[in-house]
Amino acid sequence: MAIPTPVAWALLALCWSQAQGSVGGPLKVAVAANFRAAFVVVGAEFERVQSLELAPVFGSSGLLAAQIRQGAPFAAFLSADMARPEALVREGLAKGPVRVYAKGRVALWTPKGHAGPAALEAGRVGLPNPRLAPYGQAAVECMQALEAWEGVRNRLVFGNNVAQVGHFLTSGSLPAGFVALGQLMAVDAPPERFWVCPEDTHLPIEQGAVVVRRSPMATEAQSLLDFITAPARQAHLAQLGYGADG
Repeated sequence: MAIPTPVAWALLALCWSQAQGSVGGPLKVAVAANFRAAFVVVGAEFERVQSLELAPVFGSSGLLAAQIRQGAPFAAFLSADMARPEALVREGLAKGPVRVYAKGRVALWTPKGHAGPAALEAGRVGLPNPRLAPYGQAAVECMQALEAWEGVRNRLVFGNNVAQVGHFLTSGSLPAGFVALGQLMAVDAPPERFWVCPEDTHLPIEQGAVVVRRSPMATEAQSLLDFITAPARQAHLAQLGYGADG
């Protein structure tokens, strides 16, 4: 599976005018950064079953939605929230209704120490930018529920998305940070190294997907969404950290 970087969307846009009149080639999909590892797994299965190559671009949901508005040639958008795809539907840029394809959980990760709320008491803490990344907003809500927000807000280091925060942590730049549970399951992180925010400390992280209305591969994009939301794939996603119970 070819995986362009977030910057590559601009290059993809260059061939958009040629793609308008033809159907074929890889199916270009905008995918929330937190879902990268899971998408690689289910995407490979989709490619095998459908004999269709996927070309995902991973990034923060906010930036990906902005790229769709600017004309990036995506056929489908798998967001980390419901609000951004719903906005695209209202604007006439995507076909509704928005489909829930994953239910995420946010976790505090301390790669070299024991995880838990106590990790918020000292040192810098990584956080996906809550204005761009729904997991960042959920982390803020979690810290507020724990009454830890005021004590940590001046020590936060923001990443564009959960993938960047994960890089900060694995590189040793930060001792603790909030990421998606799915990321941690993908790397088999030891349970004592992460703490999952209780579900009652933040709004549910329902991740929504839509087909981009202008795409000449809308039919193929719909097939991808049908594939991911099928019961068999949903059961698999639960094992990857995206089930209703995390």
